[in-house]
Amino acid sequence: MSTHHLVLLHAPSLMDFRERDYRHWPMCNTVATSPIFEYYPLGFITLMSHLERHGFSVRIVNMAVKMTKSRRFQPASLIEKFRPLAFGIDLHWAPHADGAMEMAALCKRIHPDIPVILGGFTASYFHEEIIRDPNVDFVLRGDSTEGPLLDLMRCLESKRLPESVPNLTWKHDGQVRTNPFSYKPELLDIRVDFPLLRSHMFRDKDLRGNLLTGYHWPVYCFNTVLWCRGCKFRCVTCGGSNWAQRRPALAYRDPEAVAEEMATTQGMTFFHVGLPGDVRMGDWRALFAALKKRKIRRAPGLELFAAADEEFLREVASLGALPELAMSPESHDEEIRRAFGRCFSNEMMEKNIASFLKMGGKVRLFFMTGLPLQTAQSVRQTLEYCERLFNKFSNYTSHFDMTLASLGPFVDPGSPAFEFPEAHGYRLFARTLAEHRKAMRHLHWKEALAFETEAMERAEIVDITLEACEKLCHMRRQFGALKPRHAEYYLRELEKSKPD
Repeated sequence: MSTHHLVLLHAPSLMDFRERDYRHWPMCNTVATSPIFEYYPLGFITLMSHLERHGFSVRIVNMAVKMTKSRRFQPASLIEKFRPLAFGIDLHWAPHADGAMEMAALCKRIHPDIPVILGGFTASYFHEEIIRDPNVDFVLRGDSTEGPLLDLMRCLESKRLPESVPNLTWKHDGQVRTNPFSYKPELLDIRVDFPLLRSHMFRDKDLRGNLLTGYHWPVYCFNTVLWCRGCKFRCVTCGGSNWAQRRPALAYRDPEAVAEEMATTQGMTFFHVGLPGDVRMGDWRALFAALKKRKIRRAPGLELFAAADEEFLREVASLGALPELAMSPESHDEEIRRAFGRCFSNEMMEKNIASFLKMGGKVRLFFMTGLPLQTAQSVRQTLEYCERLFNKFSNYTSHFDMTLASLGPFVDPGSPAFEFPEAHGYRLFARTLAEHRKAMRHLHWKEALAFETEAMERAEIVDITLEACEKLCHMRRQFGALKPRHAEYYLRELEKSKPD
């Protein structure tokens, strides 16, 4: 019998995915995962680290990976072995709506007396709907719940009512209670403690259960360090911005702590380690100074949400070997880009690409379908633009790449487009948690796609996405940005994803 105080469970998008046919592959192309979305949020690691610093033992179990790697593995058999103070389940991204709630039901069926806690972006938004489910006892709201979760665990340990735990929605004697949403730290005392995660792999004798993601193992084993929470940008479909999270300001970590963590993490992997979010939203000079002082062995991967000046690009290139930049123009059309929330010109972007490539860096661009104002013809014009860029930077075949994917399957709950769909040119087919769950259970991603735009109906978004992804895949292979075997796999999955 396991004696951990808290067991954090990451469910697949569908708990019965091994027994059903589902054709959802194009929905996961924006992230490094499979259609069961086995990537658990980094918050699991920061929660684990915070609680263990304060005396609570935490076990992470990536059920999605364990279920994928072995058809004989049964989640119920493992859950029966646990007897914690509480189970914690992430409902961070909306595609996990059905899997997370089914996991909660499984925990309650096996251990009816053990509390179930949900948290994450999607759980926060739908907390009032979720708490009415008999299988859920607590919902922690917000993008930073390390402090509230510690308070809640202390209450459970001492059998006290959690009346003073901030950001908590809970039930007592059949009555729903909503504590004030008052925990919004602007200085983050958190750790993405990959060494601790690695030690738990040995402690638990469970590599798969602790894996951050299993789809691209070992590339994405230890690949991200957080420097902030929130975002000052307001992209219309994003649920992680300050606006969507009702954050008064961006939350920062101490640059020295970030640099130390980056150096430690790089020592654990041969692969790229990124800093998600545009670091120019904060004091990037202080962060870069701390990284240089630590003498990291390679530059971190960085994101640009707007075009940069030459000084910034030079500073990025000076951080270490193999500097990488990711930019998300979303569309070649600058009007569509502005409507989505990105305000920079193609001329500025191409100047950045040319400069950074000459400095020895790598650049990847991300384009998307399902955007406001975007038509099928506009997507085809984006492909023409991609071809021009490949030709323009043909001398940098190993340093320049582009990808394209569909927005979806959902518009993020809490985002501007979710709150005001008509104002942003969207029509939504899923507004409640129950409707998101139902959408994910459709056989084909064309039915799971829970939105359309004023410019394109849902079927048209599906058709042009498949067409564009196939054409860009051929371009990338011809250019040399995609290995033939990877291109063949990609095209096979696309073919299986086409409507009957």
